[in-house]
Amino acid sequence: MKSITILAALLTLALSSCNEETTTSVESSANGNEGALLAILLPTLPEGALTITEARKNPTPGTQLVLSGKIMGNESPLVDSRAMLTLGDPTKLTSCDLNPDDPCETPWDVCCDDLDLRKASIATIQVLDANGKPFKTGLRGLGGLRELSSLVIVGEVAKGSNKDNFLVTATGIHVAMAEPTKENPAPLATPEPSE
Repeated sequence: MKSITILAALLTLALSSCNEETTTSVESSANGNEGALLAILLPTLPEGALTITEARKNPTPGTQLVLSGKIMGNESPLVDSRAMLTLGDPTKLTSCDLNPDDPCETPWDVCCDDLDLRKASIATIQVLDANGKPFKTGLRGLGGLRELSSLVIVGEVAKGSNKDNFLVTATGIHVAMAEPTKENPAPLATPEPSE
């Protein structure tokens, strides 16, 4: 009986050890993604940015571009498990926080704008890993970005893009402004470029 108790204790210890290694491996993987994603942040504002509406006029895959916009366009513009977001054209779309006395809980969904206008005024932005797939981690918080943040994206029109589905692969992201929200009322300062 004593040997069975010792064997059970050793087995429990071995299993908990395996779980610790798995957790450490997952955390290391997430930290590796974080480092790669931090490298994509641009400290200075890129010049020559187009609005999304302008850029959508030429959705040819491989076209290099600089694109400006605001994180908005649907109820969940930041994908939690992938390095992807929806960028809306603030010259065409109005987030609900800009409408006086609008009590909307998700002002980034631009629910007051026409559905066809919303579809024509957004872009899906993705950040790819070394295998050409979106990183398996969300972009929320990267450089302070969150819903309603204003961004300038440097990248190229991705394969599969067309006039109905405008997809851009980002090679650089400048967080021009991180907007305050109900969840985060204090605006975040744009990081100053290091000297």
